Amino acid sequence: MPCRITVLLCLLGLFITETIYGFAHEEKIQQIKGNTSPREILKIPSEHHGKKRNLGFSNFFDGWLTPWQIYEETEDKAPRVPLLRITPAFFKREFRFNYIYIDDEHHGEADVNEFAVALELPLTLRFKIDIEPTVLHINTKEDTDIAGFGDTRLALRAMLVENERVSLSTGSVINIPTGDDDRGLGKGITTLGQQLAFWIDLGHRINLHTFLGVDVPTGGNNKKDADMDFLFGVAVSKTFTLHKTQFLHGITPFIELNGHKGFGLDEGEQYFVDLLPGLRWDLCQELYVLAGYEFPLNGSEEFDKRAWLSIIKDF
Repeated sequence: MPCRITVLLCLLGLFITETIYGFAHEEKIQQIKGNTSPREILKIPSEHHGKKRNLGFSNFFDGWLTPWQIYEETEDKAPRVPLLRITPAFFKREFRFNYIYIDDEHHGEADVNEFAVALELPLTLRFKIDIEPTVLHINTKEDTDIAGFGDTRLALRAMLVENERVSLSTGSVINIPTGDDDRGLGKGITTLGQQLAFWIDLGHRINLHTFLGVDVPTGGNNKKDADMDFLFGVAVSKTFTLHKTQFLHGITPFIELNGHKGFGLDEGEQYFVDLLPGLRWDLCQELYVLAGYEFPLNGSEEFDKRAWLSIIKDF
C-alpha cells in the first residue's frame, strides 16, 4: 500500500512540474504579416478563446461565470475520455446510464444488479454538479429477491487548473442514504468526501487519469464500516480514431486500478485493490458505450467480480 501511494504522489509531482512549465509559456508572440513591419509584434494575453482553456492559479478568479463549452479535439491531441469507475478530472456535459452486476458481494451474501442514472452538468468553465441516484435488485444467498431505490450521490466540482494538455479538479461529494438500510438497499449513513483528480495528455492519443480522495461518515460510525476511507485510482487509455466509418468513430481500450483503505476498524486497517480493464466505443451523434470486467487483486472477499456496462450521451 505505501508503494502505491508513493507512485501516485510521484505522478502528482510530475503533473505539477508539467503545469508550471506550461504556464511559464502562457503568453505567445506572433508576427504581424502584410503591411506591418516584421519587427512589430502582438502580445496575446492568456484568455479564454472559445473551446481553448487556460485556467490556472494565476487567473483563479477567471472562468467562474464563463459558460462551459465542449473541448476542442484534433488528431494530435488525446481526447478527454471518461471511463467507468475512476473520477474524471475534466468536465463533460453528459447523461449516463450505468449497469453493474456484482457477483458474491459481501463475502458471498448476495448477487446485486445495480442500475444508476447520472447527470453531469458543467455550469461554467470552473464549476460543475453531478447527481446519481441508484436502483438495486438483490438476490440473497437464501434466494430472496429485494428491489428498490438505493443511495444517491451528489457532487460539486471545481476546476483548479486546465489547459490543452492537463486538467486538475477537486470535488466535494455527499452520499445520501436514500436506500432502505433494513432491506440492504443502502448504507444507512451519510458520508462526506473530498476528491482530487487530474488528467494528462501523454501524447499519441494516450490519457493518464489519477485520483485521490477521502470519505468520512457523519453522525457516528456504523459498526461494520471504517471511520474514514482513503480512495485512490490510476488509469491509462488509448484512443484509436476510425476514419470513413458511419456508425463507429473510435475505440478506446483502457485499464483502471482502483482501491480504498479503511481506517478505524476494530480488526485493524484494511485495504482493497481492484483491476478494471475495459473498452469504449464511440458510436455516433455523441453516443458512447463502455464495458468492463472488474476483479479484486489482493484476495479480498468484498466481491468476487463485477461486470460494468455504461451508455453515455453527450449534449
